[in-house]
Amino acid sequence: MNSYDIVVVGGGISGLSAAYTLFKRGLDVLVIEAGDEVGGAMRSITTPEGYVLDCGPNTLATKDPRMWAEFADLGMTDRLVVSGRAGKRRYFLKDGKPLEIPNDPIGMARMEHVSLKGKLRILREPFVPRGTSPDESVKSFFSRRIGPEVMERMVDPFVSGVYSGDPSKMSIKAVFPSLWEAEQRAGSIIKGFLGAGKGKKAKGAEKSTPAPKMRSVTFNFKGGVSEWPKTISRVLGPQRVWKGARATSLHAAGDGWALVVDRGGQIETVEAASVIIAAPAYAAADLVADLDAAASKALSEIRYSSMAVVNLGYRRSQVSHPVDGFGVLSPSCERRSFLGILWASTLFPPFAPENRVLTINLMGGELNPIRPEQTNEELIAQAIADNQAVIGASSEPEVVNITRWPKAVAQYTFGHVERMAALERLEKARPGLYFVGSYRGGVGMPKCWRNGVNTADQAAAFLASRTALTTLTD
Repeated sequence: MNSYDIVVVGGGISGLSAAYTLFKRGLDVLVIEAGDEVGGAMRSITTPEGYVLDCGPNTLATKDPRMWAEFADLGMTDRLVVSGRAGKRRYFLKDGKPLEIPNDPIGMARMEHVSLKGKLRILREPFVPRGTSPDESVKSFFSRRIGPEVMERMVDPFVSGVYSGDPSKMSIKAVFPSLWEAEQRAGSIIKGFLGAGKGKKAKGAEKSTPAPKMRSVTFNFKGGVSEWPKTISRVLGPQRVWKGARATSLHAAGDGWALVVDRGGQIETVEAASVIIAAPAYAAADLVADLDAAASKALSEIRYSSMAVVNLGYRRSQVSHPVDGFGVLSPSCERRSFLGILWASTLFPPFAPENRVLTINLMGGELNPIRPEQTNEELIAQAIADNQAVIGASSEPEVVNITRWPKAVAQYTFGHVERMAALERLEKARPGLYFVGSYRGGVGMPKCWRNGVNTADQAAAFLASRTALTTLTD
């Protein structure tokens, strides 16, 4: 029987970041990944024509120095591709046409996305009464605080682009907890944030020089986002990363844990002092079903949106729009088939050959889910039609790729905070057991990485305290 300090179930970026953090601390760690490759939805392809296609998550952004340090540790610094200034330019669809989102106050005052009445409505935010409901939908919260027009035209496409969700069903407490807390604390989002930094210092306290703030950097890797999890896996080595292995049961064993693992039909049992469950919520629910019915039920109730990602490569002469930004997101009121069309070759020029345009078309989501009966050919044809209508792409693309995700993005719907509380209760009742994943603390890759690192720190502290206790009692 194999024995480890910590076993991590799930080889997405949450699990791998936790495992790598523990590995650097000198702990004996094992990652159990059900798929044939690590990374979860972080998949990338390089085509014979020289296009780099991200088939799921496609962009990274951070200002966390610890992440940059990790890339240096992994030897990935020379693999980074940083987006230029054009990546700061964003577009939202309005009446079928992409309109740029201004990034300065004067531009915001002049923008065409929202009427003058809608802009003036924002100014009322500090005077809108505090909500009384114990929770509220994202749509209701923003409509009440800054007006339905701004919600519809500005907030909706952002929420749909990040979460592929339905704002009328998503919990404001779970999706934007800092905004919810600002209103609860000060009766207003604006007042809450303005007053957050005004805490008085103790009398006689010395003034400290604030650390310089890093700017957020948008980036990727030369081979696409999948380079990151694959590099971690390679550094850990095959003896610490079992691919094609599925954890089928988990139970307490002595003062630790035992997992039964199916490795392609070969059944093995592994023991560990601590376990980090970094699998998707639906897989985690099955794993803990016999351990805690309430936590299993909470995990099973987490919905995932269905999506398709279509990558299209064109000759530059085929596209009339300058494609001079991050891309275009579509508000649901536009009733389009896509959530967003991202301009990957503008963000990361090495991702397309010279004089070529590469777009990433995000389709589906909770409001317009990808149905099983929809064929790949139908979805590709729709994506091509959308590119023709929005950026003036003429004739057929030279490169086409589609990836379907039946369970794409975890949905933070009503009751999500309570579901997470059920996991917290299990973690407290069973020291050494931890849950981490895109369903907890944010869906973006950098947030999943950070939560994985933080979970690893907690697990390492638990093991250290247990070792210290054992030493004292011996």
